[in-house]
Amino acid sequence: MRISIIDLGTNTFNLLVAEITASKQINILHRSKYPVKLGEGGINQNYITDEAQKRAHLAFVEMKQIINSYQTVKTIGFATSAIRTAENGQDFVKQIHQDFDIEIEVISGNREAELIYYGTREAVGLNDEIVAILDIGGGSNEIIIANADKIFWKKSYPIGMIRLLEHFHPSDPIKLDEIKAIEAFLKDKLSDLIEVLKTYSVKTLIGSSGSFSTLRQVIMAEEENELYTDQTYFNIKLEDFNTLHKRFLESTLEERMQMEGMDATRVHLMVVASVFINFLVKESELSVLFQSAYALKEGALFDYLKVLDESEKLIS
Repeated sequence: MRISIIDLGTNTFNLLVAEITASKQINILHRSKYPVKLGEGGINQNYITDEAQKRAHLAFVEMKQIINSYQTVKTIGFATSAIRTAENGQDFVKQIHQDFDIEIEVISGNREAELIYYGTREAVGLNDEIVAILDIGGGSNEIIIANADKIFWKKSYPIGMIRLLEHFHPSDPIKLDEIKAIEAFLKDKLSDLIEVLKTYSVKTLIGSSGSFSTLRQVIMAEEENELYTDQTYFNIKLEDFNTLHKRFLESTLEERMQMEGMDATRVHLMVVASVFINFLVKESELSVLFQSAYALKEGALFDYLKVLDESEKLIS
């Protein structure tokens, strides 16, 4: 059985095609991403612009071709922050269904957090330790406090990196007073999170999705280290993050584009993303950083597998 998962992120659309064998093994057949920038130009006005919709349409043309080529029997699409908060989000989803015969589910921030947890749990192999899982998105940030067995706390904050960029319009390179303004904003918006991190004595932060993947890629490129290329998680040493954070703050967009390992679709977001991560590390007792190669789309795949198992048990 072949299944496609589409994650309609605020910055990037992601497509995953997988085969589920008779023994319930998962084989990933295809991964691709599309720099749609759906939230650009309208996210803080709760609107998807015409230009963003055109980019999304082109991405769906390509994704539909790939889905058809793999002859998948089911396609599941998830819409996140940019679409769920847009006044024309439902119209956008209806148009996608009309043009491509693909159903898109607009999920809540809580549901998004759950799927991210399922994916990260599989990638990292959580144990009894209570950790923080962070997905830095363009429209929202999902934070989950959990271990292998249980989610203790979760929340979706509508302060993604594109929202921060369009709210603060930082200089290039960013100025010290702009960093302080962003940090003051985060301190106000994330006060409950800081308390929760301290309450559960969380030491480990696991980041999923693009910004943490970019950190991993840059670190590996600079170390010329291909040893961990295929691993589903990666330890980001705190000293390596601190070094990169300083470089990001001092760099221009053009200079970041020249960095080895830099993801071109994330280059404009990495400064504010780094400020966000650094803020959490400074304000809490976090001392260990990991990057998870799995996030929402993989979590949705594992969740679907669980649904299949439960359905078969009912039948039997």
